Amino acid sequence: MPSVPSASTRPDAAGGSRGGLVPLLVIATAQLMLVLDDSIVNIALPSIQRELGVTAVHLPWIVHACILAFGALLLLGGRIGDLFGRRRTLEAGITVFIVASLVGGLGQSTAMLIVARAVQGLGAAMTAPNALALIATTFSDRKMRDNALSLYGAMSGLGIVVGLLVGGVLTGTLGGFTLNARPATEEDTPDPADALPATAR
Repeated sequence: MPSVPSASTRPDAAGGSRGGLVPLLVIATAQLMLVLDDSIVNIALPSIQRELGVTAVHLPWIVHACILAFGALLLLGGRIGDLFGRRRTLEAGITVFIVASLVGGLGQSTAMLIVARAVQGLGAAMTAPNALALIATTFSDRKMRDNALSLYGAMSGLGIVVGLLVGGVLTGTLGGFTLNARPATEEDTPDPADALPATAR
């Protein structure tokens, strides 16, 4: 007599598929956000240097602060997820990253921006390893897990491309504004003759 699939087989698979859609969207969006931010910052470096008066020595730290913090704390972020729960750590990491992004965007000094970027690296270190771990534990079916990992990887490539486009648009649109949020005028443009000695004018 052929065996009849129990009620705990097919319905659970369908429910798992529907239940895993929302976590997958959250994880994919988080990955897109991490990569997107890094791409935008790289494109906006000239505008940041001009608006905040960042020296050439400190300018690379706007990028490196986030990368160094992310690389140094990546294993710690994964361990925190093991101890306190991956989902909770992922949510905390996303929150830290968003708050640090807001502080960095409103920063009025080089030091504030660099510190905010380092905190962004902390948030990214809490987010990235736990996002991958959640994919592995949420999707028990191999095909669904492979699709989820493919989407996760695609978000990285998409974030780079979109970040370049968005960064260029934002830089071109907002780059002409000073820290006081007013358009740059002719009064803000120095006159080369002012740099000459009075006898040479």
